[in-house]
Order: sequence, then structure tokens, then C-alpha cells
Amino acid sequence: MPAPQDASLVIETMYQVAADPEAWEQLIDVLEEGGPFEEPTPEIIRDLARSEDIARLVGRSDDEGAGSLRRARSHIGWVLLSGRGKITAANAAAHAVMGEGLGRLEIGRTPLFLDPDNTDALNRALHQICGQPFGQVILKLERDGEEGPRFAYLIPSRALPGVADVALIELAGGDEGYALVFPAVAETGRLWTSVTESFGLTPAEVRLAKKLRDGRSLQEAADDLSVSINTVRNQLRAVFDKMGLKRQSDLVRALTELSALSNLISSHDPVFEPAQRILDAPKIRQVVLSDGRRLAYREYGDPKGRAVLSFHEGLGSSLLPPGTERTAWKLGLRIVCAERPGFGQSDPHPDYSFDGVAGDMVELCDQLGFDQVRIGALLSGAPSAIQTAIRLGSRAVHVHIYSGRPPRALEGTGRNVLTQFRRRLEDNPWVLETFFAILRLRLSPVMVERILRRSSTHSPADMAYLESHPETVSFIAAYIGEALARSSRGPADEVRAFRRGRNMALADLRTPLTVWHGEQDRLAPLPHLLAFLGDKAKAVHVVPAIGHFLALKHWDDILKEAAA
Repeated sequence: MPAPQDASLVIETMYQVAADPEAWEQLIDVLEEGGPFEEPTPEIIRDLARSEDIARLVGRSDDEGAGSLRRARSHIGWVLLSGRGKITAANAAAHAVMGEGLGRLEIGRTPLFLDPDNTDALNRALHQICGQPFGQVILKLERDGEEGPRFAYLIPSRALPGVADVALIELAGGDEGYALVFPAVAETGRLWTSVTESFGLTPAEVRLAKKLRDGRSLQEAADDLSVSINTVRNQLRAVFDKMGLKRQSDLVRALTELSALSNLISSHDPVFEPAQRILDAPKIRQVVLSDGRRLAYREYGDPKGRAVLSFHEGLGSSLLPPGTERTAWKLGLRIVCAERPGFGQSDPHPDYSFDGVAGDMVELCDQLGFDQVRIGALLSGAPSAIQTAIRLGSRAVHVHIYSGRPPRALEGTGRNVLTQFRRRLEDNPWVLETFFAILRLRLSPVMVERILRRSSTHSPADMAYLESHPETVSFIAAYIGEALARSSRGPADEVRAFRRGRNMALADLRTPLTVWHGEQDRLAPLPHLLAFLGDKAKAVHVVPAIGHFLALKHWDDILKEAAA
């Protein structure tokens, strides 16, 4: 029988992995059934929806109805404790969990557990978490009979946003409080139950779990342990078997549910400051469209200058690089960057499509009085920009595409993990809402930097740019944070639109179009874009000594080109 700390290690490892959607792909590939994301059963869809409810609970916008909030709160069991472990408040779900073989709750007393070992476990956890403002401790609470234990998190009450009412927290009388949180999803409890001291971890499996907990990929773990990648895969598959995870659908569901729960716990990563403060960006404006939806945008530069309509990338917002306001004024440009439906502060569209986005942008141009406009688009903004040019007709003067990504199947993407992962998301749209909901709530500058470094692996020029411009991480983290500020609906809808738009035709495009692409760009391969554009690209500029960071490195040149 392995040591208890070994079982705890695997619990911690799975929790860590669940909080990092980037790691899902390599874990899913270890399991044998189907493709990377198999079609979900009705049970999986139900459980994913339940996880998304938890994600919406802590990521809701302020104007959501109180009724839906109360319903979401009922999914999670929580008990507020004073610093001395006395109960100050608890919800109905927590009372129900305690009544299932654990004991009972009474205000003003410590939790009344049937098993005295649980009282000792809680006291140890309170002692362990003392002085850790953003820490968390996993508790195993034993139950009689064959039901198996229940697991819960102990966290500082301040780290539980949106679940416990402020009025209830204040009952603690200003004392440092804690919250005992019970997972709401039955499958999560089943997963935790299976990870006990009795499932027989081998020393090699324990060593592998430590590597994965520390953020290593499977290949990196194999290198560190001086074994082959196949050996690591077999060891990980054995761990999954012992945890009762036999299929890819089991793993996706388990990771999703654990991630949704983990989103209740505040990270100690730095929070994002408002973009206006850190980057001196213009304030966000809004127009009301003909169907009543709000479309958010920013304006940069001279209000009487030459109009430029900018399309942000697929996880972007209206936030443009630092210095845009000053440079646009100098060049006599009026740059408008609108947030597509469901991105940032823009309301979602009930039936998102590139043509629908174009319709919104035409309305925006009408309201702003643009008779003629130049169009620039970054990455995944390219299809919407092209469709807007088609809808604007002669009012669109020129289209510039920077590192564009076409709505075509991503074939021959090589070894770039992020591009492969995007392709798999496009091919399996049922997992999109959950993936982006988790990404939204786990986003941090640390995660952004890790993603940027991973995406730059095959581009030495991008890696060099990142090293010499560390402020890039703050800027990208800021606009991704803005993109997901209200919901993850827009990015998920747009990936679906990419899948549906693979038959998008450009026959009606009459506007001159120029392509700019980094020589070392592996995330958005140029041949895919040119095959999509056909004879519509009047000029193609391959920029040396840069990859996917083309627009960032040459932003001033891009603005000068728009003013030429």
C-alpha cells in the first residue's frame, strides 16, 4: 500500500492539470478510445453544462439576474468558518452533503462530524492554511459504510467570490474566515473517491506524477526521468486505470469538472489591471445596433483623420498596442477597432457568422459616418474583415491582412502543439464552451507567458522578440483579459464559424487586398492563407526575421502603410 502522501500527490497533480487546458491534449492522447475528442454522450453534455454553470457563477457579469445567480449558488456546498473553526453560515447544499453520512452543521459550533477523525482532519487543515491568503487544502472526509469518503476544499473566505453573500461573511465579526467548499458534481466526487491510499501507485508512477504536477509535458518528463516517451505514456495510462478513467470521455469530463471547481479558488497570480491604466488606452465606446445589441469599440487618433477599421485577433479586444493613440494622431489616422459579437463588451450574436459580423461593422461605419474606410485585420480577424469589405463594396478602399488565418481545415500543421490543438477544437465544437470558460477564469500573466513561449518554439525570431520585449506579455494578457471580460461566448462562437465557413467564397471581393506575413510564422502557415485567397491577393509581403509577432514588431510601419 503506498504512502498517503503519494495519493495526495496524484490528487494535486490532477487538480493542477485540470487547471491548465493546454495539458489536456497530451493526456487525452494517452487513452486509447477514439480520436482526441470523441463525440460526447448525453451524460457528458449534461455534466459539462453543470460545470459551465459553476464557471458562469464566478464569472458572471454584474447585470445578470439575481434569480439565475441564486440557482447557480445552489449547485455548490459551502460552509463559512471563523478563524476558530466555528460555523458562521452555510447553504442548503452543504447541509445536504453533511447529511449524507458525514454529520450535521449548527451555526456557532464547529462541524459535528460522525467520525472524529474528520474533526482532526479539519483542525489540521485550519492550522495548515493559516496565514496563506490564497492557499487551499484538500480534505478527505470519511463516511461509514461503502459510500466512500467525500472530498472538500478549505480556502480563505475572501477567495470564494460570488458564492457566499457579503452579509453572511460579515457575520464572522471581522475575524479571518475560511470556507469549506464541497464539489457539486457527482462525477468529481467519484474521481476523488477512486484516488485513495489503496490504488497501488508504483514508485515510477509517483515520480511521473511529480513531474506533471510541476508543469512538465510528457516528453519533458520522459527526458527528466531518462526513460522513453512510450514508457511515460504506459505509466500514465496505468495511473488513469487505477483512477477509473478508461476512456477519453471520462478524462475530459473529469478535468472539466475539476477545473470548474478550481475556478472558485482565487489564484495568487497577479490580477489584470484595467487597460486604460497600464497602457493609456482610450475608453471603450458603444453603439446600439438595429437589433438592439451593443457593439463596443475604441477610437484612436484624429477624429477627423483618415478612417481605418481594425479587426482584432481571435482572443483579442479593441485594445491596440501601446503608442497607437499618439502615432495615429501624428499620421492623421482615425483608427476604430470594434469588439466582435461576444468579445469584450460587445453583446453576443444569436447566430454568429462572418457575414453577421460584417453586417455589424457596416452598421458601425454608417453610424460613424465613414464614406471610405481602409481595413486591417490580424490573425483570425481576417475572414470577418474580408466579408466586411465585400459588404461595404466601393466604400472599402483597401484590405491589409497580417498573419491571417483562413477558415480552412488546418492540414499539415507540423509539430506546433497550439496549432494542432486549435485544429482539434475546431473539429470537436462540443468542447468549446467549456474550454474557453475554463481559460477565461484561469487566465493569468504567468499562463500567457507560458503560452507565448510554447508558441514561439519553432520561431527563433519570435523567441528573441519576446526576450527583448518582456512588456509583450502584459499587453497580450491585457487584451485577452478584456476579450473574455464578460463571457467566453465570442471566441467559442468564432471557432465554430471557422468550421462552418470552410466553404466561404471570395468571388464578390472587389477591394484590393495585401498580405503581410512573418517568414517564421508556424502558427498561421502562409500557404493555407494564399490557397484560400486565390487570385485576390494583389501583393504578398513576407517579412524576414519575425514570425507570429509580425504585427507587434512592425506596428508603427503598419500604421504608416495605412496612412500612405
